[in-house]
Amino acid sequence: MKKAVIALSVLLSGSASFAQNCTVEEAQGIALVSSVEALNETQCRAKINGIKMFSPAYNCPLSLDEVLVYGVVINCNRVYEGRIDGIFYRDNTKNDSNIYLY
Repeated sequence: MKKAVIALSVLLSGSASFAQNCTVEEAQGIALVSSVEALNETQCRAKINGIKMFSPAYNCPLSLDEVLVYGVVINCNRVYEGRIDGIFYRDNTKNDSNIYLY
């Protein structure tokens, strides 16, 4: 019993420390695009007006609310029939708070 308690406490402390040190937050999803604005020659910001599917990562989840509020930086040719899909991510090592699409 004592070994089980020790093993459980080590497991929980390890996962808690990992969650606090997320360098990349991620979620897989399919989003409906309401508008696209150009940022530069190749990148655009897609504003999202609906979600078909959104599955946050277990260890370092990306918030659905943030995707809906801030939109997603994409390659401008990435919108297909009014939607985008893939892995949404934020790299916390950068100085910006943008959300990107793999």
